[in-house]
Amino acid sequence: MDIQISCSEQMKEKIHRTVTKLGANVSENAKIVMVERGFEMPPGKLAIVFDPIDYMEAFELLYNAAEPKQVGSDTVTGFSNSRYWLIPVKDINHIDANGSEITCYTDKETYYLKNNLQYYEEILSCHGIVRINKSQLVNIMNVKEIIPWFNARLVLVLKNNQELEVSKLYSKALRKTLNI
Repeated sequence: MDIQISCSEQMKEKIHRTVTKLGANVSENAKIVMVERGFEMPPGKLAIVFDPIDYMEAFELLYNAAEPKQVGSDTVTGFSNSRYWLIPVKDINHIDANGSEITCYTDKETYYLKNNLQYYEEILSCHGIVRINKSQLVNIMNVKEIIPWFNARLVLVLKNNQELEVSKLYSKALRKTLNI
């Protein structure tokens, strides 16, 4: 990532150190400019205006926004039998959260995952992994049957005949997604 800096010499030195420490480059040709309040904004570039006291917060926001995300990965890394495994997303039946423990279930194995449920919901949504209640995600591609249930809920029957309940809150979104 390249960043141009428009600020006082004292701030320029601090920002330059921070930028290089995090692997970014300071360049006059950058499309993004960090501009200290009161300094000139170069035309035709995206400017991030900051107060000297908040320069780190401005840079962190910029850096986190530019950092590539692992969206759309075809595998998830799981831990089982004292080893790490690459789990193909198509093999995932469902993912459960029980407190801080995240568990991934396939037909053959159970794996423990590192990140939180929201993380997996975000990176796997493009593969048909959807939230069905506050503590579970399911792979829609591995659902065999959908049964209407009490109180506008649904029950999903997976290909391995396991049944999972969709809460009322997520049932509405699932019905809309599946057009039912």
